[in-house]
Amino acid sequence: MENSLLKKSAPPLVSVCIVTYKRDDTLIDSVRQLLDSTFLPSEILVVDNARSAALPERLREFAVPIELLYPADNVGCAGLNLAFAKATGKYIFCFDDDSFPAPDCIEKAIRAFESDPTLGMIGFKMHDPETCLPWHDPWWNPDCAVACPTVFCPGCGLAFRNDSRLPVELCVPDIVSQAHELSMAAEILRLGYRIEFRPDCVAFHPDTTKGYSGEKARNGNRNQLRFLIRYADGGNLTVLLFSQIFLAATRRPNEMRFAFDYFLSVRRRALPRRITRQFREIFSWHAHPKLGRLL
Repeated sequence: MENSLLKKSAPPLVSVCIVTYKRDDTLIDSVRQLLDSTFLPSEILVVDNARSAALPERLREFAVPIELLYPADNVGCAGLNLAFAKATGKYIFCFDDDSFPAPDCIEKAIRAFESDPTLGMIGFKMHDPETCLPWHDPWWNPDCAVACPTVFCPGCGLAFRNDSRLPVELCVPDIVSQAHELSMAAEILRLGYRIEFRPDCVAFHPDTTKGYSGEKARNGNRNQLRFLIRYADGGNLTVLLFSQIFLAATRRPNEMRFAFDYFLSVRRRALPRRITRQFREIFSWHAHPKLGRLL
């Protein structure tokens, strides 16, 4: 049932973008859940990093148009860039192949966008699909009852306003998983939009904040560094790089070599300081304690 705000004019077109890799059954189940929404997407764009031979036929069971896109290699979440380039919707929703929205999630998100033209991106409240219990994470899924400003939008459940000024590589190509949504948030903020966490917009996905340790944590931390080095203003970049030197000098865990190698190889997209400040918390995770106050 469409909300009255959406009935005042032609309902906006909605594109849903999903990346998958060798999980055809999981993807099919997620699409079925997605199509139980009270507001249906006008198109679904699926980036198949595995080029499954069976998937095209299996997706024909659905009435909503589903287009399959194939990158040259397995590029992980960066494959979303292919889908974004083809999306025709006024609003673009992103889910993983094992995540899906609650029935009213898309409708509630559209209502929020349509009522506030300054709102550029929304992060959803994630719940575990098995237990239906919410994630409890102070950054990516805070326990709050009302919408609040954020730069943390979980890549397994978010939506943004489709703006032609957004760059082609909205997801950083060398961040194939974890933290790719940070560059999406940065580019939305660069255009002058706001970003909100919306606890009323619920989606379901296994809790990725659990078991965040070992190699998984190291890869995630390096991806955060990739984002920070690419987007930091000059002052914060200096603090970040010197922090890695000081951490190494005091024999604390560090990524000095990685950080400097990446800095020397990457083409930066520095943000203005006023925007960089909104990512201060992420900078602080990688800064030496004595330098953190300079961020």
